Amino acid sequence: MDLRHLVITGSLLGATTFPAVSGEFHIAGGAFFSQADTSIGVTNPSTGNEFDLDFESDLSLKERSTLPYLLVGYDFNERHGIFLDWRSLHRKASNQAVTKPFILPDSDTEVQAGARIDSTLNIDILRFGYNYKFYDGEDWDWKASIGLHVMNFKVGFGGEIGIRMDDETGTIPVKDEEFTDLTAPLPNIGLITDYRINDNWHLLGHAQVFALSIENISGLLLDLGAGVEYKFTDDFGLAATYSYYEINVDYGRDFADLDAKFRFYGPMATLTYVF
Repeated sequence: MDLRHLVITGSLLGATTFPAVSGEFHIAGGAFFSQADTSIGVTNPSTGNEFDLDFESDLSLKERSTLPYLLVGYDFNERHGIFLDWRSLHRKASNQAVTKPFILPDSDTEVQAGARIDSTLNIDILRFGYNYKFYDGEDWDWKASIGLHVMNFKVGFGGEIGIRMDDETGTIPVKDEEFTDLTAPLPNIGLITDYRINDNWHLLGHAQVFALSIENISGLLLDLGAGVEYKFTDDFGLAATYSYYEINVDYGRDFADLDAKFRFYGPMATLTYVF
């Protein structure tokens, strides 16, 4: 069982440990029309210097993509609630002649300048959290949140790649695609606000952040959003927001020798139903 399944299981178990009270579920589904800026730390085989390989400009992955989004939440009462949401970005591209030679992190796999490369970058982000409404005003609602972002990403390279030999300048060709697969959990704290303009129109906003640095592991998380929601009824609404999402993960050589940076930003549309 991987960490994503543990988080889901933990959320279900956590829900059953609360006192039995009358609450309500809410679900939201939609799309995030994002522009991506993603990179991974690699090594120049000629100089030994490290640099950031940009998946969009160096490997021809699409900058603009549509990400599916799904949220399921449960409010135990007016103050307490939990939620679980998921978003995913899967991309593939083929570059007929890369311009920068590189060696993959924690690997002898090398890509030479001019090689034809097929690249894969799959990112799935699962977030589980707990909300506490600390202010319930006539127009404003404010909630504090604490939770965990679990990011699973798979980086793959195929095509004209090879294994670099220690005692030779050349490489041995590799036929199969080489993958790096890592799950990175990052805790977070944040604020969520809802301002009621009138019975139909609401202004929405949220901010979650966390920074971690322990020995050879460091990470930074920013999750920001603001927008407007139109309530067709008390239980059904449509929201349009602008979101900015950034995760930096750096695992030292003792763990995985991986330095990855992911940024997604753009408009988002979601339908929400409460029952």
